[in-house]
Formats: sequence, C-alpha cells, structure tokens
Amino acid sequence: MIALENIHLDLSGFSLKNINLEIREKDFFALIGPTGSGKSLLLEGIMGLMDFSSGGVRFKGRDMTAVPVELRNLAIVYQDFALFPHLDVTQNILYGTKYHKISKKEVSDRLSMLVSTLGLENILDRRPHNLSGGEKQRVALARSLILNPKVLLLDEPLSALDPLFHNEAKHLLEKIHQELDMTIVMVSHNFNDVIYLANRGAIIHKGQIHQQGDIITLFEKPASRFIADFVGMRNIRPVVVQQGQLKIQDSGLDILASDLTESGHWHMGIRPEEIVLNPNGADLWANRFEGRIKKISNHGVFLDLVLSTQDMDFEAIWPRSYLRDHKLEVGQTVGFAFHPESVHIF
Repeated sequence: MIALENIHLDLSGFSLKNINLEIREKDFFALIGPTGSGKSLLLEGIMGLMDFSSGGVRFKGRDMTAVPVELRNLAIVYQDFALFPHLDVTQNILYGTKYHKISKKEVSDRLSMLVSTLGLENILDRRPHNLSGGEKQRVALARSLILNPKVLLLDEPLSALDPLFHNEAKHLLEKIHQELDMTIVMVSHNFNDVIYLANRGAIIHKGQIHQQGDIITLFEKPASRFIADFVGMRNIRPVVVQQGQLKIQDSGLDILASDLTESGHWHMGIRPEEIVLNPNGADLWANRFEGRIKKISNHGVFLDLVLSTQDMDFEAIWPRSYLRDHKLEVGQTVGFAFHPESVHIF
C-alpha cells in the first residue's frame, strides 16, 4: 500500500539514509527505534509534512512524492494530542470536516459511530483541560478518524499516558485496527507495546533501517547485537558453531540449539522469560544447569535474577510469587533449564 523507495533526508546534524519500506494494506506497522533515530521524521515525510531530499513515496502504486499533505488522505495523531483548548470535544472532532467535501449526513453518521466506538458519549461538551490523558487521546483519534483516512499515522501514541491509561489505550488501538479495518503506522520505542499491537514493523537506528518484517521475527530472530538488545533479548554471548555444536566463548558451557546456522562465529541470545526454575520432567529439557543466585531484583510483579554457573551468568525473569513459594535468596543454588528452541542465533 505504501512504498518508500530510496528515501534520503539531509538535515543539520542528522540524516535519513537509503530508506526502503513496504507497508501493506491493513497492516498495523510499527516504526521502532530509540529516541533520536529518525522515526518521527520518517512518519512526517509519509504524511507530507516534511519533504524528503530524494527518493519516492508511493500509495497503491501511485507516486505521491509531490502530492500536498491535504490530498494524501492520511491522518496523523501526535503524542501530545494537539487539541484546540478553546473548543469542546465535539468541536475538536468536527474541526477538519469543514475543509473537506463531506455531506452533513455523512459527518453526522461518522460522528455517531466514533462516539460509540471510542466511548465519548459523556464528555462531548467538555474542553481539553477537563479531560484525562486517555480521554484526550480518544478525542484526538476521533478528530483524525472522522475524515475517513486511508492510513492512520500515530507518533508515540502511548508514551504520554500514565500507567493507569496505558493498557486501556493499547486495547483501544487494537479495537480501532480490527473494527475499522484500516492501515495503521505507529512510531514507538517501546517493544512491549509493539509486540502486542503490530503484525509487521521495521527497526530504525541513526537514520537507517536495520531490519524489517514480521514482528515475531524481529522479536525472536534479531539480525544484529543492537537489535537483540533493543527487542529485549538477554543472555547474549559470542559463540562458535562447530559440527552442529554450540560452544559459548570464554565459558566451559556447551548449549544445544534447535536452529544452528553454518559453522563459524556468531552470537546467541536467550530471552530471560524462557529460562525456567526447576521444571517438571527435567529429563525433557535438553539444556539443564545448576547455578548460584547472584542477584535478585524485585520489579513488583516479577523478579529479575542473575544465575551464575560455570563462568557464565544467565539472566532470568520469574514471578514474584517465587520468593514465597521457593524461598529464593541470594547465594542459594537452584536448578534451571531452557529448551533448544529458546536459543536464538544471530
């Protein structure tokens, strides 16, 4: 649906370089990267608010590179929501309709649908200063969606919300994508939000795309050390693959992996939530070890532990209830295991 072809953007001190992306119709596509990586610039370029230095933008095969923003049939919602403070909710939602050729009946029908879908019935007469963060977000979404855009662009839509509204907003975006059956492109630096919402995405760093594809592939098969760190992979170590065996460098450990690549020097990563404490049927677990608990960090609903064995530290995430149920403490020796399928090679 949207194709970015050899995009470059040169600014003072920063540039987007050789961006090639394909966003398919009805995708929930995530542009993921750390702060300052160029995510929002790329989003504004798709919208038409920023002119690229070179390259092309196509929508459904049509060259849109020189098409002005008002004719692209896109909508963008910023993280600060940018509501008009002197207008009430209804006036904010309807603001853009007077600049488009939409009949009064169609406007009325769309307004009723969005008010119902987004749960705005009780706040239509309020002004923005009387709205919560979650309510402001819903109003900003309604203001964009009432124009019936082909694509909805979201710039860090969840980062400005406190924890109380964060999960509510994720469910709302999921609902919009499913019920309105539309294409959504979201900028985010939070991979936990992305893995919940998006089906495809791209990781951008320092103005360049480093990997793109299905979200699960990005999550489980990162193409580089940077991406592995960014998507939450842990237990990253250099390894040597020889004759189907995986040997961890600077350690006496050999690990069994289910998807060994060709012989040579690689990295491995194991997500901490895939390391299990004293699993039932331990003989079914190919990678089984005993280790000393070196550190326990209590994060409220979960524990982050460091387990030391044979000159290597493993990081594991376990439920906080394990403190009570297994009497875990620093210095204790415990058994732990992980499946060969949990070992990711890149």
